Amino acid sequence: MSKTSRSALAETVQRDLIAYLRSGRTINQQAVTERLDSTGLSISDFDRLKRIHFTLSEPVRDYLDELPERLRRVRTASNVEREQVRGEVRGAVDWGQTYRARYAENPDDRSKFVTRSPYTEYQLPENVLLKTLLSILAETVKTDISAIDQSWRRDVWSDANAEAFVRRISQNIHLDRINADEDTPIEASHLEAARRSRQPLYYEAYELYQLYDRLLNNEFDEPRVREILFETLFVPDTATLFELACVFRLLRSLEDEYEVALHTIEAGSGAIAELRTDRWQIEVYHDETGPLTFNERLPEDPMDEYLRRYERVLDRHRNFLGRKSHRPLYQGRPDLIMVVNERKDADKTPRKILLGEFKHSSSESVFSDAVQEIFEYLEYARPEEAASRRWDTDEYLVDEDSIDFEGVIVTDGHQPEGPRDDLVHLAYQSIAESVEPGDILDL
Repeated sequence: MSKTSRSALAETVQRDLIAYLRSGRTINQQAVTERLDSTGLSISDFDRLKRIHFTLSEPVRDYLDELPERLRRVRTASNVEREQVRGEVRGAVDWGQTYRARYAENPDDRSKFVTRSPYTEYQLPENVLLKTLLSILAETVKTDISAIDQSWRRDVWSDANAEAFVRRISQNIHLDRINADEDTPIEASHLEAARRSRQPLYYEAYELYQLYDRLLNNEFDEPRVREILFETLFVPDTATLFELACVFRLLRSLEDEYEVALHTIEAGSGAIAELRTDRWQIEVYHDETGPLTFNERLPEDPMDEYLRRYERVLDRHRNFLGRKSHRPLYQGRPDLIMVVNERKDADKTPRKILLGEFKHSSSESVFSDAVQEIFEYLEYARPEEAASRRWDTDEYLVDEDSIDFEGVIVTDGHQPEGPRDDLVHLAYQSIAESVEPGDILDL
């Protein structure tokens, strides 16, 4: 049984993520963004990540390559500013407007004049769109792109090019006269004026802004929108892609088998998804401990010889580095946690907890490690402090008879074995194609 390729995993995650975003089914975009963020900036805002990808995209880079020459032909209009003055006159007198002004108030007042001063108008609708688009790009380059300290970024945006672009936008005399920035609301008149323009400076800006707007609104039906989102999104390691592919497939299987519906995630929640039926509530966590803790500390003044020696190791480690030691005896974090409860008792002790480990491997030794990790999670898991108050217990959950506590391992390329000892082993291909009811959760 061969392993699933990285490209196939990426395609699966792309397809499933787009399906969730496009259909309106709720998934925790912050949690997904944190898993897919390849910038090194610890980004949790999905819109921010999309702006970065937009700025890195090939259509934007092609447009900006032509920008220095095109900015010399920013469109302007000749206009006249009229001003009513009294006494001293500067500029040409508009006698028609002067006579009207005088007769409107006092025909005998010969000290009142209306002057006119010609000026160049930059505040045209197409210029507002142009300046807004360039401001979005410049702010993203200055704040985010330049902060990415990775070689692939420099291949796309060198430090010199990033600095030159930001400087060009901030110091261009034409752009400086256009009153707009990255927060300027774009109206239909701005879009229409740019669309109808014969200058590529404007009609290409219109096309790029439309693309940007569709990207922010998750309109992935258009291939170009999908390409921009995923052009540099899948730099994460293969293990992360495999974990996300497993999570999405497990979610889909639960939806199909139990007709559960994804529910709105509360702000600040670490869950990647929450599913509900009329009776059940299922919280799904990926690479998060959720309401559990897997931290076993050394006891004070351990009596066991092994523990005393381990304590000395930690003390020497602390002294060598000159900092405090956390003195962990064990610390872990499963790839998957599912917490199941009846909705009427959502804040009480869960009815079922499932812990999962995902291994993109066919190795027997890796599978053996996964089995040990799952049994460690099951043995050491306890409710974290806030959860222990709700559940009225701070004991090891494996000792709680009221909780159905199990583990699941998903491997890729390793022949699955039947369930035993509270542990289910599934092959990735089985959850990619179909999962029988009860293989994951028996509701």
